[in-house]
Amino acid sequence: MRRTLLSATLVLGALAACGSSDPSPVVAPLPDGVVLHLDQSRTERMGREVFIRVENGTRQRLAVEELSLTSPRLPTTTRTGDETVEPGYEGDLELDLPTGRCGTAIDASVTLRYRLGDGPVTTSTAPADDVYGSVALLADLDCAASTLTAAADVSVGAPRVVGRDRASVLRLPVTLTPTGRTTGTRFAGFESTVLFRQTADSPADVSVPLDAGSPVTTQVLSVVPSRCDPHALAEDKVGTLFGVRVRGTGLGDDAAYYLPLTREQRSAFFDFFTTHCGLSRP
Repeated sequence: MRRTLLSATLVLGALAACGSSDPSPVVAPLPDGVVLHLDQSRTERMGREVFIRVENGTRQRLAVEELSLTSPRLPTTTRTGDETVEPGYEGDLELDLPTGRCGTAIDASVTLRYRLGDGPVTTSTAPADDVYGSVALLADLDCAASTLTAAADVSVGAPRVVGRDRASVLRLPVTLTPTGRTTGTRFAGFESTVLFRQTADSPADVSVPLDAGSPVTTQVLSVVPSRCDPHALAEDKVGTLFGVRVRGTGLGDDAAYYLPLTREQRSAFFDFFTTHCGLSRP
């Protein structure tokens, strides 16, 4: 469970009386004052962990035993374990999000199994708003990734630095081999990040068909640091999340997913940053 400045202490572990042994929970609307939100911490952007924020605006302790997240864009995900949110405070209950599907709105809802104060075990289902669109973004990334990888096998090569010092450029070859299983999908270019910008010869705005019979293509992502800022490097969490733009049926104009990089490949980008900028690695 995450503790935040906005929330006070979440008491871990409910009382024995709050156990989930009650065979017949009461089904009721969520109590007035209890509000649910979805979000993801910026530090978790390379992973699948999201959280459901439970705001307890009542005057009684809310002891949550189980929750289930449902959405037309996601398989149902269930989290068990006792967590208590004191009255007037909020708690963040983490769960790992499964791979999402293509679609439009998230329209998420959460079913809670809980006790409010000394009341009976109760189940309630209510909407959970995606505060900053973080969960929708994950589902959109999954949709773009599944669309492209159905159309082509993606192979990321070894990063290579060309040039020296401030004139150096890091180049990363990405080979797309059409599978012949789908039609209408196109590779539309790479996206820059907060740490790295693409050079003029990097494919940032292209339209490469990946249909049956289309040739194998190698697209070379070429980047330099956006700025030589040691603080940005030290605090970075998303600087190697390079977007891969995808065009296809049912995809939005901004559909993209993150280029799958290994730890070694990410390390090569950071090493290049420090060398190019004449900095020491934090």
